[in-house]
Amino acid sequence: MRLIAIGVLLCFWAAPALAGAPTPVQAVALRPAVWRAEISLPASVAAWQAAALAAERAGRVVAVLYDSGQAVAAGAVLVRLDDGPEAAQLALDQAKLTEADDALAREKKLLTIAGASRAALEQAAADAAEASAQVTYDQAVLAQLRVVAPFAGRLGIRTVSAGDYVAQGEVVARITQPAPLRVLFSLPQSEAGGIALGDSFSFSAPALAGTLAGQITALSPEVDTQTNARDAEGSITDPAGGLLPGMFGTVTLATGAPQPAFTVPPAALNDSALGPFLFVLDPAENDFTLRTVYVTKLGDAGAESYVGTDGLRAGELVLAIGGFKLTDGQNVSLQSQ
Repeated sequence: MRLIAIGVLLCFWAAPALAGAPTPVQAVALRPAVWRAEISLPASVAAWQAAALAAERAGRVVAVLYDSGQAVAAGAVLVRLDDGPEAAQLALDQAKLTEADDALAREKKLLTIAGASRAALEQAAADAAEASAQVTYDQAVLAQLRVVAPFAGRLGIRTVSAGDYVAQGEVVARITQPAPLRVLFSLPQSEAGGIALGDSFSFSAPALAGTLAGQITALSPEVDTQTNARDAEGSITDPAGGLLPGMFGTVTLATGAPQPAFTVPPAALNDSALGPFLFVLDPAENDFTLRTVYVTKLGDAGAESYVGTDGLRAGELVLAIGGFKLTDGQNVSLQSQ
């Protein structure tokens, strides 16, 4: 009986407190924002440029001018094949060209003093042109006995040595442009409509400590009928150099049409059987009254949640935390934050 009496006294003591001063709460103002849903897709990494360099002619290797993994400039000679006969032929034809040029010069001089016919001059010009073409051909043949880097990049593992005989078309070096890198992925048909060239994305992979930012550089003009997806290509740069062509990762990008939204702290959202809701603080005589507004949660980004704008106005105050202790219509006051 004594315990019951104490309980009754406590109830009488607490009742005035509940009916007294409004409950102090923390509130935040609704901030307008734009929301786009995100999608994560598997992706592969490829070099922007990569080539398997092959011998254009069969022959014996006389020099390998690179080391495995070496960085080279565009135009660097990597492998030389035996070019003795071709070099000798070029020297012979260059001598013939010099002779033909001299003959043409003499015919021109003789023509000015009426000592030569125009037919002889034309024949000398034709001979000089033919000799020049032959030299150009010889130089092209010699160039085919050199394997050069078509662009600046890093070479693969060396597979040939001086003295090896290589067949026409045999690969003697591989080169890869290390940066930037291509990211290849496919967009599901249901998500492809909201994507455009220049859109940003983030890329993550096991080889990366964090994420890399990239941009979409190309979109297929059609949807693949086998996969119901649209192929896409993006560009990224990894300053650390840990990401290599052939690796796999995940692309995360915004998709769908942008829609207006408000941002709120995640703790401001309350769960119920009818869905998430916010407590809006409506100004009262000396304080505020809580009003329940059910909202559509669009998603989270960083430390904020995004909600739809229905039933809300920019700048309205909403309860920031602790809504599970309060009820609709309850009087509250703002506490210092």
